[in-house]
Amino acid sequence: MQFLGRLVNTLSSVTNLFSNPFRVKEVAVADYASSGRVREEGQLILFQNTPSRTWDCVLVNSRNSQSGFRLFQLEVEADALVKFQQYSSQLLPFYESSPQVLQTEVLQHLTDLIRNHPSWSVAHLAVELGIRECFHHSRIISSSERMQWLA
Repeated sequence: MQFLGRLVNTLSSVTNLFSNPFRVKEVAVADYASSGRVREEGQLILFQNTPSRTWDCVLVNSRNSQSGFRLFQLEVEADALVKFQQYSSQLLPFYESSPQVLQTEVLQHLTDLIRNHPSWSVAHLAVELGIRECFHHSRIISSSERMQWLA
């Protein structure tokens, strides 16, 4: 009986891995050639993916503009616009300051932090992420200075 329980939990985890709309996935930017660009902020683009009837947020890889990372794939436009705004206001100092951020696992961790802690500043996120290069970005420095001033 325990075996069946573990099997069901494993299958549930695997299903969630593939159905999670916030799973970061490496993509070819060319795959979005026929999709409409809804919003664009720096390297971040929100596409209306007509074939799949979704709104996809893609972070274009600054080291290779042919590839990128899909940060989410949502079915409701309003939800996609809200998440895009949240990501665009907080991701920039990270991908501008460290190439380490342009890895699927690191981006997954960072976007999970942004979603799970919406009130955190970029300085909070940088501390939790622990990538030292990020602490040299002006937006993170000014955010941490504001935190020190308020303390």
